[in-house]
Amino acid sequence: MRKILFSLLAFIIVLFACNKADFDNTVTGEALGTFKIAQPANSSSYVLNAATPAEKIELAWSASKPGIDIAPTYKLIAALKGGDLEKPLLELPSDNAGKSTKLTLTFKQLDDALKAKGIADGAKTDLIWSVVADNGSTQLRSADVFSIAITRFKDGATPFLLLGPVSATTPIAIDPGSTTQSLKLNWTKSSPAAGGPAVKYKVLFAERKLDANNNEVPVDWSKPLFTITSNNNGVDTLAAIPYQQISDTLMKYGFTNLGQPTDLKWTVVANSGSWNQQSDYINTLSILREVRLYMPGSYQAASGYGNDWTPATAPEMIRDMRTGLTNNMYYAYMYLPAGAEFKITQGRSWDVNYGSSSGGDLILNGSNNFKITTAGVYRISVNRTAMKYDISQGRMGLVGDATAAGWTPANVFPTTALGFAGDNVFVGIQSLAAGGWKMMDNDQWNDGSKTVTETRSYGSASASPATMEVNGPNFPNITSGGRYRIIWDGRNVNDIKYQISPAAEMRVVGDGLQGVAAWNPGASPQMTYAGNGKWTLTTTLVGDKEIKFLAGDAWGALDYEDNGDAGTAGTNVNRKLKWDGDKNFKTPASTGVYTIELDEQTQTVTIHP
Repeated sequence: MRKILFSLLAFIIVLFACNKADFDNTVTGEALGTFKIAQPANSSSYVLNAATPAEKIELAWSASKPGIDIAPTYKLIAALKGGDLEKPLLELPSDNAGKSTKLTLTFKQLDDALKAKGIADGAKTDLIWSVVADNGSTQLRSADVFSIAITRFKDGATPFLLLGPVSATTPIAIDPGSTTQSLKLNWTKSSPAAGGPAVKYKVLFAERKLDANNNEVPVDWSKPLFTITSNNNGVDTLAAIPYQQISDTLMKYGFTNLGQPTDLKWTVVANSGSWNQQSDYINTLSILREVRLYMPGSYQAASGYGNDWTPATAPEMIRDMRTGLTNNMYYAYMYLPAGAEFKITQGRSWDVNYGSSSGGDLILNGSNNFKITTAGVYRISVNRTAMKYDISQGRMGLVGDATAAGWTPANVFPTTALGFAGDNVFVGIQSLAAGGWKMMDNDQWNDGSKTVTETRSYGSASASPATMEVNGPNFPNITSGGRYRIIWDGRNVNDIKYQISPAAEMRVVGDGLQGVAAWNPGASPQMTYAGNGKWTLTTTLVGDKEIKFLAGDAWGALDYEDNGDAGTAGTNVNRKLKWDGDKNFKTPASTGVYTIELDEQTQTVTIHP
């Protein structure tokens, strides 16, 4: 945060009528050494803030060296610009009864003095000033004469600070189409001068620019990029700016690339009558306009997404973050029932929505829904700027010399296909050799077209678990051949990840296994792998106890917990799986011999006699 020295300084000079004084630099008594004014700088200009009468200014100069042993005293002299310092209009001894080489003055003292001389409220007075050293026998004026301009009290406002957002270059993500969400800027209160007009606020914005050396270019706040009045017609110390207003304003001033963060500087000006008080700080603000798309439709209630045709609870599509596609391309892998219809909304309202047309064209705010004839898993891909869409088979498989498909996409399905485990989730168990590999959702390579129909392959340079890139690098090589569990996980649409882990074993662990130490992975029975992601075990379960599934002989391996009912009927328990922590599975009510079947590709488990 960069401190802005916006303090309004001034000095008092006691005004009185006087006769001509001789302040010649010719030394006639005990000698005095020459000296110079140090501060404030020549031609300084100060406007007195009526709301801060106790604010001070310090005028200073170098010391005049005494000739023998008599230290001098000092006084400031001043005259109107164009006047004669030999006939000073103003004289004032320095601090400490004239012994100090500085003079400390308040705004009110100076304003009172100027007022006594008939200077009008808010009027500007131009002065020249210097300092005289006096040791009793000799008077010597400083070697320089400075000019200064003082503007008298009229209106004023007290200093104040910005509170938030704190200054940062990390982008704040906003939905450019939202009228219900807002960016909130706030600051401390500024008070007017006694009896002055009420304070009102405006937020000033400017583009943050860097020079060739990567240093910030100073902002000329007399020419901001744009301004916004605070809430309650400028009265509040809060500006809640709707996201859409921010985006529209940035578009107006040339920031048209929604995929590129916009770096800004912002400050606040408090106005009281003729007085404008800028906040003590200037903050950096980076805004990334994220367009988010959702899929409300007739399938929502049946699929666990709230009420049908409700954007507020509809699933969000994944944003394609490739260069040139951010905020343009979106996709999802979804199970949709037969007869399902849906639309795509920008944001969680119907304000901006897309329907379908022949030839794969999107229609803005059109009446035609997207329609699904046959139940299945689909890849839905849309480009909101190209106004195109594609709905095709949703699938995921492995390719590479570590896989049975080799580097030939045509061999991927069904040989190395993963199972669809839920919306935007694929899981599978594959035998892999040492070598390279990727994942892909089609039987041909991506062609670089970046169209809605293009294949998406996935990779990452980072070790599991890690974020994936669309059409990115290969995953880290498999170093040892064996059976592996692979997960494509897009449940967090902001961070699609992959996981790979050994799938050499699966154990049933808990306190519901007869004759087995409770919750002891190493002593727990192993299931038998039956292929295609399926594991089985027949064992005696103790009634109404708990179990879970662990892919190893010690805690820390992947484990599956209960994710809700999947069609339990009678004595047949049918439950869904999850691997990120939750409640354990309950064993059947009665103790007995049961067969447990765990299917990792469908993410279900059944327990039956």
